[in-house]
Amino acid sequence: MAKPLIPAEAIYARALELLDAEGLGALSAQRLVRDLRISTKTLYQQVGNRDQLTRALVARHFSRLRLEFEEYDTWEDTALHWCLALHRALRAHPHLTRLMTIEDRLAVTGYVNELVKAALRAGFPKPLAIMGCRSLATLTINHSVVAVQESLDPGRTADAQAEMALIEQNFPTLVRWTLAGMRGDLPG
Repeated sequence: MAKPLIPAEAIYARALELLDAEGLGALSAQRLVRDLRISTKTLYQQVGNRDQLTRALVARHFSRLRLEFEEYDTWEDTALHWCLALHRALRAHPHLTRLMTIEDRLAVTGYVNELVKAALRAGFPKPLAIMGCRSLATLTINHSVVAVQESLDPGRTADAQAEMALIEQNFPTLVRWTLAGMRGDLPG
């Protein structure tokens, strides 16, 4: 009787553990086969080659990203906390975030839509609410990707580390400036 295949979920779970702990270099067929005690044939049969595995890991992670939306007393506080929560979520798995593509960004669409609804309730016209919230999402994702990229650079100088710390410290201010620009664009 043939041995049952290992579930793809078990392979993805181990691959994510390796990616988080050791980076993309740890995702080799040999390493996964050894760690999971499976054959190479089973690995490829369940998750495909390394590129397919990597794309699937990223897509699965971002499609499962569940960020709790919470409204605060003001639109500005709601949006700031929204950006900070997304930033933290993206920083939680730096190697996955570094591998994001434009298609992966679509996974946060539902989260962006919640912010758009809050902007509409705060009195922003629909076109401004949509454009402003998309801008906040882009700002947050791009900032997170840069922060992740910098944090994973093993050759960072002390000056580069200090500069990145300042950039991180200034992120909430950058969000507030964007929010002030949105508020300034309100008609009347």
